[in-house]
Amino acid sequence: MLRIFYNFKPDKNFDLPIGRQVIFKRPIMTPFIDFHTHQDYADSETITIRNFTQIDWENASNTEGGTRYSIGIHPWFLTRSNFEKDLKKFSELIDNQCVTIIGECGLDRLNGEDLAFQTIAFEAQIRLAESMNKPIVVHCVKAYNELVLIKKKLNPRVPMIVHGFNQNENILKDLIKNGFYISIGAAILRGDSNAAKFMNQIPLDKIFFETDDKRLPVNNVYEQAAKIINVDLAVLKREIYNNFKNITT
Repeated sequence: MLRIFYNFKPDKNFDLPIGRQVIFKRPIMTPFIDFHTHQDYADSETITIRNFTQIDWENASNTEGGTRYSIGIHPWFLTRSNFEKDLKKFSELIDNQCVTIIGECGLDRLNGEDLAFQTIAFEAQIRLAESMNKPIVVHCVKAYNELVLIKKKLNPRVPMIVHGFNQNENILKDLIKNGFYISIGAAILRGDSNAAKFMNQIPLDKIFFETDDKRLPVNNVYEQAAKIINVDLAVLKREIYNNFKNITT
């Protein structure tokens, strides 16, 4: 806030008493949202949601107060022997008000335990997210049919956001039809990527942007998306910020 003090004798055309404090509010700049990142960085123009998986949960305890982050049991590091212990710890961690989002969690057909066990772990986290009324960021690799079926089965009220999307048009349409949000990352910077090709098919009220494990500012992703859909960057920032408020408040 900017305070300007006038202390001069007004003339007949300036009806402002001597010594009056005039307050001009600075325009509030809409921040970028880095919806999902594994990088530890601070940027005055960006709200970052840093992700912690079960292999680095201890680092979450060392984050500064007020920092937003996400916590999840990632399918890559899911093990049958540790699951019960991890789930108990997870249920304690997510009670922290700084945990804005649950995840990343989900299904990965190429890595980790078998898909049946991953489904058990994923559904357990969805139920806990429901109990805490916190949105879920989803990791999904070659298991989109199963993902949609789980959502239909559990019918969670909390939003589910598929992160790092770079899949084909049919998968995108199916996810949007079934109420998922879509988070786009650095893939959009490649013009031949599916993320770039199908960006204009994602409703603005269903989209987020992220950096994931890439070391780049999220505004690069925003700027490329704005070019693709031919919208002013400031308008896009407001849309994403509103999406973020809608799912977290």
